[in-house]
Amino acid sequence: MIDMHYSAGYYLIIPKHEWSTVNGHRFRARTWSVSTYISHVYPGIWGFDWKYSRRQLPKNFTPTDQELTALHAWIGEAFAQGQYAWPGFFPTREKAVEFKSRFLQALPQVELLGIFLHESHCSTANAEVEPHTGPDWPNLATLLQQWVPEPEAGLTIGFDLLGLLDYGGYEPFSYHVLEQEYQEAFGVVLNEYGLFTTVSDCQRVAAHTDTIADEPAVWLPFKTKLFGPEF
Repeated sequence: MIDMHYSAGYYLIIPKHEWSTVNGHRFRARTWSVSTYISHVYPGIWGFDWKYSRRQLPKNFTPTDQELTALHAWIGEAFAQGQYAWPGFFPTREKAVEFKSRFLQALPQVELLGIFLHESHCSTANAEVEPHTGPDWPNLATLLQQWVPEPEAGLTIGFDLLGLLDYGGYEPFSYHVLEQEYQEAFGVVLNEYGLFTTVSDCQRVAAHTDTIADEPAVWLPFKTKLFGPEF
């Protein structure tokens, strides 16, 4: 029996890997995550002209006013065509590569990540994120309902535990700085990418993560793949 995973979106990111303070904890991020809490995501919510704020731009991204106008127009058209989705991801790898080629030439360090959800979790994810928008608003549920299979291409770098929120967004486990607790209380050690090695590791810590997060969310393991010319 084939173990199927389905696409949950493609993201252009630069892991922050910098010192910061989260929830009162001083720590150095090392997780490769699609979340804007942990990575610089291109574009983030600022890709929508109606949600744009210059202070949201990553410090290393300094487009001219003309370039930013072109970017917003591109995202607006892609969103209207269902080729860019809320809260900010590409439904296809090809569209992500197109955006990178057009707008991120000055940032060769940008990486392309894809996340994929096991078939057994798709209905749960849909139920959590679908109700917040109308049928014409492309979001995670829109993509999951298309049942796009995980491609053979890409390097699996681990599993990200994401807490889906009812407004359609999500937060990562890494936002709560629990790596030491995972190891001491559950014997779970994160890999070199700061991600879980197995789905079972995600499941072992999901309830604890939900308790620490202390907000309504559904925590699910997403397979994370890195895409590049070499794989």
